[in-house]
Amino acid sequence: MTSHTAAAGTASHEALNVLYQHRLATTDQMRRLLTPNTTTAQYIWRILDGLRKHRLVESVSAGGRRQHHRWFLTAAGADAVEQEGSVPVRRYRMTRDRAAGPLQRHSLAVTEVGVLMVEDARRRGDSFGPLSWIPEVAHRFAKGEGEVGDTHVISDALMHYTRVNPSGSRTQIQSFLELDRATMPVHRLAAKLASYARYYDHTPLLESRRGRRTAPGQGTVVPVWTRRYPRFPRILVVLDGTRPELQEDRRWDLVSFVDNVPYLTEPRSGFDIGCATMHDLATQGPNALIWSNILSPDPTVLTDFQLRKRTG
Repeated sequence: MTSHTAAAGTASHEALNVLYQHRLATTDQMRRLLTPNTTTAQYIWRILDGLRKHRLVESVSAGGRRQHHRWFLTAAGADAVEQEGSVPVRRYRMTRDRAAGPLQRHSLAVTEVGVLMVEDARRRGDSFGPLSWIPEVAHRFAKGEGEVGDTHVISDALMHYTRVNPSGSRTQIQSFLELDRATMPVHRLAAKLASYARYYDHTPLLESRRGRRTAPGQGTVVPVWTRRYPRFPRILVVLDGTRPELQEDRRWDLVSFVDNVPYLTEPRSGFDIGCATMHDLATQGPNALIWSNILSPDPTVLTDFQLRKRTG
């Protein structure tokens, strides 16, 4: 087996895993994730086209150029990935209708945020790869069949980023991603953020070993999120879907609206919401001072990726 053939086999394997986890990606996004040293889409196109000939992937086109194709796994492709067991099993299945449907742009925008973070991590020497984020992660915090925001919150993605510090130490950063394409009123976006606060606050009584709840006043209450996370992940809101100047306007509309939601602005240790525009993310990178901490008393103070407030 030649090195070129081996590389092609590795890229095919990685492409299947990436499309399984992220569901939908353009040819160019796949190139930037898997073959970043190539300057054209020709090589990754051959890889994807080979997988298509084996009926493991399909694509829909938004134009005549190769980089405009949107790729997704077939049922056979998803089964092949699950049988190998190299990525967590996801119940969701992409179809041709879904890939060409109204949620296409949102899915691709979530993927684009991940791609931009991968590219920046490579430049910095940090650890964040093609499988370092998981789309659509649900967190239930209340029983019942009410509205989604009243019972659980679904993050557009859960991101796992490792920063390699100059000293050689490593900082683990988990974040919830909320991708907004300006398709809904700002107050609905603020309501989604309030659902995160309810998830953070939810502290059910621990059940006894016999499955019975302890008597009032005798139980131990712990936040439900501590069963999944060592620290509450930072919430990162990325504004997209319109011109850069309108993205910026929407950021400050969101800041103003959140500032008038008393429940959301109650002090919570370790609960932070950063907001940036897709334009700033693409032109400056996620580690630049592009994140506005919209829960800060002074929301005009920009903070870094870790949402550390400036002092002095």
